[in-house]
Amino acid sequence: MHRIVHLDLKGAPWKISYLEKVILSAKQWGATGVLFEWEDTFPYCDPLMNIGSLSGCPKGSGGDRLYSVKEVWHILEFTKLNGLEPIQLVQTIGHMEFVLKHSKYRDLREAPRSPAVLCPSRPGARSLVLTMLDQVLHFQPDAKYLHIGADEVWHTGVCQDCQVRAAASEHKTASLFLDHIRDLVLFIKRKRPNLTVLMWDDMLRSVSVDTLQQYRVGELVQPVLWLYNTIECFQIDPLLWQRYKQVFPNMWTGSAYKGANGSNQIISPVSRYISNHEAWLREFKRYGADISFTGIILTGWSRYDHYATLCELLPVSLPSLASCLRLLVKGDTDNIVSVVSETLPQNEWPGLELARAVHSFVAHRNRCLEFIHGDLVGTWLNPWQLERNFTNPVQIEGIAHNAQQLINDMTGLQDELSTHLHAMTGKRSAEEWLQTLLIPVSRRLTEIRNVAAVRAASEAGVRPILDDDDDG
Repeated sequence: MHRIVHLDLKGAPWKISYLEKVILSAKQWGATGVLFEWEDTFPYCDPLMNIGSLSGCPKGSGGDRLYSVKEVWHILEFTKLNGLEPIQLVQTIGHMEFVLKHSKYRDLREAPRSPAVLCPSRPGARSLVLTMLDQVLHFQPDAKYLHIGADEVWHTGVCQDCQVRAAASEHKTASLFLDHIRDLVLFIKRKRPNLTVLMWDDMLRSVSVDTLQQYRVGELVQPVLWLYNTIECFQIDPLLWQRYKQVFPNMWTGSAYKGANGSNQIISPVSRYISNHEAWLREFKRYGADISFTGIILTGWSRYDHYATLCELLPVSLPSLASCLRLLVKGDTDNIVSVVSETLPQNEWPGLELARAVHSFVAHRNRCLEFIHGDLVGTWLNPWQLERNFTNPVQIEGIAHNAQQLINDMTGLQDELSTHLHAMTGKRSAEEWLQTLLIPVSRRLTEIRNVAAVRAASEAGVRPILDDDDDG
């Protein structure tokens, strides 16, 4: 069974030199392939240049300058030469923000205010996606698989054209999605008859077996049934397996090694993601005799969508990835301790320095937040006391001193994190991560330090100064 590692490059797009190290490590841990989700880091060319990496960074260089034509060729070939199956993912209806945010494609939105979903009824929508697919396939003449996404299509049947089409179809709203997918896959099959097309399964879960069979979906795609819950909350309706069994000769599954623990989480707790894979091993054992499981895709989300902030960084999550792959290779959950670890040996951990710095930041941020919201500030430097000039300089001196120490430590971490982030991804991602997570805490500490310094140099208050409204 395939074990495919998903690299979500719409997050912090890592430099090629770093991706190479991760790919080699994944192979060592048990991966059989890599799924590259490019989004706008892909070098789309005319007439799509404005949606991809070439328009913003014509020279390329990986990382924040995104990927050049040469780099995409290289990383796909590098993956293949090292014995792994390279698979590309192109979103084709949902999660189309990176395309539909541009004014040129605004009229192709299903919901005018949201760039998330492509309207399958609008003139130009089909040709847009076919051109994207054509350009991506150009980079892989010998591709065995292509993933067309198609998950989380939040808006369906919103526009008037779609409503008219749905009303006229015996399959109603489902026909809008299935017509679109069928047209795309038939286009791909005409170009590459032997190519296997994968898609996320969530939009198929509510479609009847009869409808799926009438559209011959089982001949067109192999679905990836994904669920990222821990084993305690992991539940797939047995009826769903029975329905899929009637339609699809082959099934894939989707687990998670990062990016499923919250949309702005920083750390990837190995135990949480191992639990998800324990649940999947249980499903394989339960249904393996009846269902042909072709592979599992270990997803590693970097953003929940194009506009979401970064969640767990790839270097931080590698102990989770290594543990999950080793568990899948082992194939059972007996003596699970032997394959699970929250850390990796130094020579097996690409990006170890950045991961260490992130862990140090999380611990230090917790200390900072405890100080900001803790007893010292709340007791002797709260807003009521400041507004009424009723403070004790001796107590305030301690607050100013503690704040300065925390600022000094945070400044050192900021320099270290900035250096590693700039080296491994680039300026944009480095600044986003720091300005989202670190700098707001530093600013609040600085505000407390500055106020405390002024009050510490002042005389102790005699009595609270009352507002005019308090007189009488």
